[in-house]
Amino acid sequence: MSDEAREPNPLVQRVDALLRRHQEAARSAEEEVPLLTEIVGPAAESAAPAPGPRPDRLAADLERALVARLAPELDRRLGVLRADLERELRRAVREAVARALAAPEAKPPAD
Repeated sequence: MSDEAREPNPLVQRVDALLRRHQEAARSAEEEVPLLTEIVGPAAESAAPAPGPRPDRLAADLERALVARLAPELDRRLGVLRADLERELRRAVREAVARALAAPEAKPPAD
């Protein structure tokens, strides 16, 4: 039996087709590489660079974000501190009143 009379193997046909596609893609990629002058034209040279974030605006945004995030925690801690101070004030007043009541009566000054 000659090679022409035999039916081609489907796997061999698929491999051949894959190799042809790969070679064609490699050839077209070589032909389609753009030059730098094609990518960057005269209009791109005159365009000003995009402005970055301004430091004063960045600082204001950062301040706003931090205050918004930390204000609830600050309120909570100040509330705890206020309660502690009030409790200590009440205790100090009770102790002062108790000492004043326990002290012997002061004698009026003699004339």
